[in-house]
Amino acid sequence: MSTIVPASLDIRGIRLLNLAMDEALAAIDAALAAGQPTRISFVNADCVNIAAVNAAYREALATTDWVFIDGIGMRIAGRIMHQPVRDNVNGTDLFPRLCQSLEQQGKRLFLYGAQPGVAAAAAGWALARFPALQIAGTLHGYQPAGAEAETIDAIRASRADVVLVALGAPAQETWIARNLEKTGATVAIGVGGLFDYYSGRIPRAPLWMRRLGLEWLFRLIQEPRRLWRRYVVGNAVFLSRIGIDWLRARIKGSRPDKLVPRRTS
Repeated sequence: MSTIVPASLDIRGIRLLNLAMDEALAAIDAALAAGQPTRISFVNADCVNIAAVNAAYREALATTDWVFIDGIGMRIAGRIMHQPVRDNVNGTDLFPRLCQSLEQQGKRLFLYGAQPGVAAAAAGWALARFPALQIAGTLHGYQPAGAEAETIDAIRASRADVVLVALGAPAQETWIARNLEKTGATVAIGVGGLFDYYSGRIPRAPLWMRRLGLEWLFRLIQEPRRLWRRYVVGNAVFLSRIGIDWLRARIKGSRPDKLVPRRTS
């Protein structure tokens, strides 16, 4: 029995590209080859909750070129809304494959964000595994107030092709919306806590937990005081919002639009 899988989804008004990881990487490669300025974001359940109350973030996502689907919460939402999700396209899993691709293409990568020393450590991880990768530069995210112009100048001077921005949502998306063209880079990607994982500052969930969609639980166990509101309260709020959307769709007697459907076996 085959399933109709939409090429894009709409979850709570956020337009999401429904791609597999290979397709997402190929799309980035194509943007770089064409020199097409491209803004990329990953959206998970927490991001949807933030967008519900932050107009600037909603606007940034609405104008972002590609928004990828991240996390088990979004997969559950897709099932509820009859919009099957193809893959968990998250920045943490994409990073090593992106580094390999950039190494092969001779493209330059800049890492901006996170705590002092973290971006540089993540760059060190990448170079240890992809020694020919060109790291254009690194810069931590705790810059002085009013230093945005200097940050942009540093990235432009580095001649970076790709900038990874790890400021957390919504700050990274609004930063990219303001500044991608100014940096001279072709692709900018908001990557959240990616540098923390690859620097070794925060351990990642074991593979079996990730495959079961339990990475959020691993993070909650690690930092319960900081993350309980995001994962316990936040997940409940997210699911209640999706449930309300499902009920509204049922009352209207229709399902959300499925654009350019593709068929998989």
